[in-house]
Amino acid sequence: MSDQPDTPDPTSPEPTVGGEADPAQPTGGHDAITVEPSPAEKVAEVVKDSQAVPGPTISGTIRSVTRAEDLLPDQLVALPLNQRPMFPTMMLPLAIPPGRLSEAVQHAIHKRGGHVGFFLTREPLDDGAAYKFDDLLKYGVIGRITKHQEADHGVLQIFVQIIARFAVESMQSSEPVVLVRGRVVRPQVDAGDQQVRALAMAIVQSLKTLVSHNPVYGDEIKLVLANFNNLDGPGRLADISASLTTAKRDELQAILETEDVQARMHKVLLLLAKEDELAQLKTKIAGQIEQKVGEHQRKFFLNEQFKAIKQELGMETDEKSLDAKKLDERFAKRKPAMSAEARQVYEEELRKMKQLDPASAEYAVVRSRLEWLVDMPWGDFTADDLDLVRLRAGLDADHYGLEDVKDRIVEFCAVRRLTQEADAAEVQAKADSAAKAKKNPGKTAEAESITAPSDTGPGPIRGGGIIALVGPPGTGKTSIGASIARHLGRKFFRLSLGGMRDEAEIKGHRRTYVGALPGKMVQALKRCGSMNPVILLDEVDKLSHGHQGDPASALLEVLDPEQNKDFLDHYLDIRVDLSQVLFICTANELGGIPEPLRDRMEIIRLAGYVEAEKQVIAKDHLIPKQRKAHGLKATGLAFAKPAVATLIRDYAREAGVRHLEQLIAKICRKVATEQVKAGAKQVRGVAIKPADLVHYLGKPLLRDDELITHPVPGVVTGLAWTAMGGATLEVEAVATPAEKGGLTLTGQLGDVMKESAQLARSYLMTQAERLGLHGEDAKFFDRHHVHLHVPAGATPKDGPSAGVTMASALLSLAKGKATRRKLGMTGELTLTGRVYPIGGVREKLVAAKRSHLDLVLLPAGNERDYDELPELVRAGIEVRFVSHLDEVLEAAGLVAKPGR
Repeated sequence: MSDQPDTPDPTSPEPTVGGEADPAQPTGGHDAITVEPSPAEKVAEVVKDSQAVPGPTISGTIRSVTRAEDLLPDQLVALPLNQRPMFPTMMLPLAIPPGRLSEAVQHAIHKRGGHVGFFLTREPLDDGAAYKFDDLLKYGVIGRITKHQEADHGVLQIFVQIIARFAVESMQSSEPVVLVRGRVVRPQVDAGDQQVRALAMAIVQSLKTLVSHNPVYGDEIKLVLANFNNLDGPGRLADISASLTTAKRDELQAILETEDVQARMHKVLLLLAKEDELAQLKTKIAGQIEQKVGEHQRKFFLNEQFKAIKQELGMETDEKSLDAKKLDERFAKRKPAMSAEARQVYEEELRKMKQLDPASAEYAVVRSRLEWLVDMPWGDFTADDLDLVRLRAGLDADHYGLEDVKDRIVEFCAVRRLTQEADAAEVQAKADSAAKAKKNPGKTAEAESITAPSDTGPGPIRGGGIIALVGPPGTGKTSIGASIARHLGRKFFRLSLGGMRDEAEIKGHRRTYVGALPGKMVQALKRCGSMNPVILLDEVDKLSHGHQGDPASALLEVLDPEQNKDFLDHYLDIRVDLSQVLFICTANELGGIPEPLRDRMEIIRLAGYVEAEKQVIAKDHLIPKQRKAHGLKATGLAFAKPAVATLIRDYAREAGVRHLEQLIAKICRKVATEQVKAGAKQVRGVAIKPADLVHYLGKPLLRDDELITHPVPGVVTGLAWTAMGGATLEVEAVATPAEKGGLTLTGQLGDVMKESAQLARSYLMTQAERLGLHGEDAKFFDRHHVHLHVPAGATPKDGPSAGVTMASALLSLAKGKATRRKLGMTGELTLTGRVYPIGGVREKLVAAKRSHLDLVLLPAGNERDYDELPELVRAGIEVRFVSHLDEVLEAAGLVAKPGR
């Protein structure tokens, strides 16, 4: 019996031409036809009559022919299928998008009698992508277009009857359509064969089992089983059964390519077995999920019942009521000290919260704002310890030096003490007036106008302001802030501003943002639990700015004594009084602080420490601190005074003492290790001498600044200021003969420094005769190209203070005469030879002492700065003040007293 063309699979996903939809969808293509027969109707059509099929349509109407398989051509227009192959007997609608596919279908309708071939692609193609003959598998099906019509947007709707398998043998053409030649597969099988009958019965049994485990295709499979005896051939049963499965495209293609019916039925049985196993697994998973959902629902129902019972008994209230109750309890404690604005906002927000669903996002936002409002330390102030003697003693015990900072804090406390006494006297006077008013009824109005002392804490800070400590790293700026807070009896909060680029960190986020919080100022008040803490704004010169705003501008309101009593936080959206806060800012250099912000600060400069100061700090603070931190007793480790001096001079020469403390800690670690290894019985005290430093720290890291021992013409020592403290630098100059004079500058000099060099050269050229350059020497700069260099070349340098140094180096070069030994100088030079004052006097003198200079030339305008320096810095070095370059050149030994 022949394996005649079968009817369509009613339940398999409808393939699409050129680009198919998901297999779970019943129709495919770009714009699939939505009106089609139900699956049961299509299966009924399959088993109803397999002998007659619709004929091709040219005008849109259907013609009937008989024995269509006898008239099948051997040449076909080939169309691609992406997801699943088609099987004989399928009848399905397709929507063909405009383009090459539509042209191919039109060609098949008008020139090929409506016959068309459908072939699975080797790999799925993108929708609308062009296809070639090599993209198609060589085994597919032949079908006939029984109906077609134009739809909207150029889409061609067709109805296709799949007739038989088709094997491609060659390609006839690729343009304008892919045309292939092949053969129609007409397998022969004996339906009465016992093996075939057994396989057919096995497939039927598998279908019945599948229905019991997966009712998704129940109606379709039952219809096939009911009409099993009417199916024309076991091949049709195998094809329909395969198309009912959710097998992969490769597995279905293998079924399609199997011409032997018995082998095909074996493969179908395997697919049905896998499908049944998958159906059982799905059923099991669905049952587990249903069970879990049922348990959760039951628990939820019981919990809700339990809550309702407890509420009825008065044992518990709902979440919203509990939140409101707790907030009201905290509000009652803060209400007397809260501002009227804060009380009003709280009451409005509480009413709003009571109307919201606790599960809503807005409820959490409103509750968070209310919690911040009631957790603010309204009216909480710590009492200042205004004993000036005790305060100064405490600051001296914590830090050596820093006299300007300590004096400023003592002044703050003195002013605070006097203002409190004045306030108390004023309150007492008002109270006395009120008592007199009660005795005199005629003065009732006056009595009523007298207010009681404020219960919101002390008044605005008088004589306070904002202190800015500016100096090199390691000079104690941050630690002195904590010490001030401790000895004043205030809470301390440190806020690092380095790298901050979002102004919301200062003023708070808008509540519309996820994760919004108040600004750091409000957070500091809450964390400290006080409205008058000491807030240290660390590294204020390292603020950044980005698209989130400029934090430096946001700080303007915070640090302005006239504005910060009404500081507005964006999150709380109420005014917060910051006037009681003592702000201390730290910075390494003033240049990084914006001018408007700098204007609000009281600048206190902290210069680097000289060697004698470091020795005292090491002896009284650093060594005891590190001994305690490493578990060493005073008898277990001692530092000889020469060892400390050598440690400072050869290992830790920076302006601050941070690196010095690290080196002391390193020695302590090594000593502790030696003592533990030696054992308790052999532990003995260790006295560190200068020679021991090499053992613990290695060879000295630093040498005396590289000053030229034997003076060389054209080399002069200058003094410079850096963020790390003072430094000495050599200015070197050499000359080569040239037809035209010139000047080359190296050493990464900034614009100001380059201009100073040009200015010095111009001045010497105009004053050559007066400065002792006679004859040919007077034209030295016209006939020589001068190269001026400032080591170290890798460090950028700028500033006007090297003007006199460069002029001295150039004149020394022109005369071929070296300057006096151990001389350092600094000062800005003008075109008329005047010497202007410079900054960083203390740092530069410290650097001069470190380099063992004997004489330092300073501008006369800096004499006041020099007089304010402590004797410790001024001792051991001669300073001469100059107002003109002539005085500099005379002190350097380059000229006698020249006439001006």
